Amino acid sequence: MCGVPFHSADTYIAALVDKGYKVAICEQVEDPAQAKGLVKREVVQIVTPGTVSNGIMLNEKENNYLASVFASDRNMALAYCDISTGELYSVDFPLKRGKETLFNEIAKIAPKEILIPEALLDQIEENEIREVTGAYLNILSDLYFSCEAGRKAIFKHFEIKAPEGVGLGDKDEQITALGALFSYLSNTQKNDLSHISKLKIYDIDSRMSLDKTAIRNLEITETLYEKKVQGSLLGVLDKTNTAMGSRKMKKWLRADEINKRLDAVQLLYDDLLLRNNLRQYLKQVYDLERLGGRIACGNANGRDLIALKNSLSALPDLKHDLCDCESALLTELEARIDPLAELCSAIDTAIEDDPPFTIKEGKLIKTGYSADLDELKFSVKDAQLWIANLEESERVRTGIRNLKVGFNKVFGYYLEVTKSFYDAIPENYIRKQTLSNCERFITPELKDMESLVLNINKMEYELFTELRQCAAAHIVAIQETAEAISSLDVLLSFAEVSANLSYVKPEVNEESEIYIKNGRHPVIEQMCTGGTFVSNDTYIDADTSSLLLITGPNMY
Repeated sequence: MCGVPFHSADTYIAALVDKGYKVAICEQVEDPAQAKGLVKREVVQIVTPGTVSNGIMLNEKENNYLASVFASDRNMALAYCDISTGELYSVDFPLKRGKETLFNEIAKIAPKEILIPEALLDQIEENEIREVTGAYLNILSDLYFSCEAGRKAIFKHFEIKAPEGVGLGDKDEQITALGALFSYLSNTQKNDLSHISKLKIYDIDSRMSLDKTAIRNLEITETLYEKKVQGSLLGVLDKTNTAMGSRKMKKWLRADEINKRLDAVQLLYDDLLLRNNLRQYLKQVYDLERLGGRIACGNANGRDLIALKNSLSALPDLKHDLCDCESALLTELEARIDPLAELCSAIDTAIEDDPPFTIKEGKLIKTGYSADLDELKFSVKDAQLWIANLEESERVRTGIRNLKVGFNKVFGYYLEVTKSFYDAIPENYIRKQTLSNCERFITPELKDMESLVLNINKMEYELFTELRQCAAAHIVAIQETAEAISSLDVLLSFAEVSANLSYVKPEVNEESEIYIKNGRHPVIEQMCTGGTFVSNDTYIDADTSSLLLITGPNMY
């Protein structure tokens, strides 16, 4: 066992979680001043590879999915969520399609942690799923995977009385997988998860069928050997301005509804002024998905609320430029964006423009937001000045040249004296703590002044939490706005890349024919810096030209 500094704990937690460890976070849950005997402490969160929510530990351009797998004698189900963004998905398919279908779907979503019942190990070898997925495999008791318990967990979370309320109906396998997911989250997170508010159920056959080998060899999101974005299709296309846009693009490179998006890209491609304006607005938008997650979970600090305010402030101009677009998709996205003007104004009025990282040590709330706080601040100015001058005045009074005034959360303010000056300690000093080379003291006057100063911090914290709760009440609107913004960001990126690289809009239809004139491989063309890339025509149909053999030289 070892101790780490509180301010750098996230770095150590991230290193442990990255190696597959679970980290229990324990905090004081009562005020030391009110406690009798030992101060009560509890485990307030358990961090695992699939439940990371702290922005410092997350890759901003990747989802951090926790997945849950269950199989009956009929169907296999997969449920997965990202607690940092609130996304939740569920799918099932016939068991007869085999474990390859499961592995292919898991390869697409790339979860960081997978929950699996002990019983399923009879069908899937533990080492096999670890090798295929690369995720941390968490084998849970079969008690987690109960359909009845799953129903109760889902009913409680979504506040519904029947599975039809979220579209599950008689999908018992999905209910069981989701129930295990919610039970695990409840046991590890121990806080509000209301931002996970929408379940998206999809049909596995409604999406492009790419197996894990094709995904890897096509180098869609990363290169085959170096595992880097540069040199992949994503590396060519991703010119997004927001982290959530980058995450959205990864999903779209594996999704459908192509023509509707192509029409929107064409409009943005043709209108350079609109495209540039929208890109400038998006550069002011922070990661609303993960900001919303931290706000809903009660983890957001002052800087998070300022980031939310700055993001919302850019949205009115963005909506104005979008409102006249003759694109069904862009019009739909504009309607889903909510600038939340009242919340934005409240944050602007309340929170300092450059707030501290912590939320319990004051300097958070602006003057003018609360008359009671302003009055208290005015009344304790003398106390703050007295404490600020105490170190110098006590050095002069006592002759202790290296006397220091310090503060910590356990003892509050204190006077610190090293061993060499023990004989000069005044009678009014009350011993509070003994360390290896010094002692710490308090005085009645210091404690009186401290109580006044800490009352300000307490009031500021209470005002901040009230504002954070107000923001949490808008979490659905924040999530809806974030989803629309991320989609717009991807469309803009496609239009920007198309304009820069002279791409053209394809005609996508249901016919069994593919005709490409002067086709260029998007990745290889970018890598061909030493010579001229040679384009190629391609014609394939289901009747006469269903197979082409392409040799290496034809690629250049």
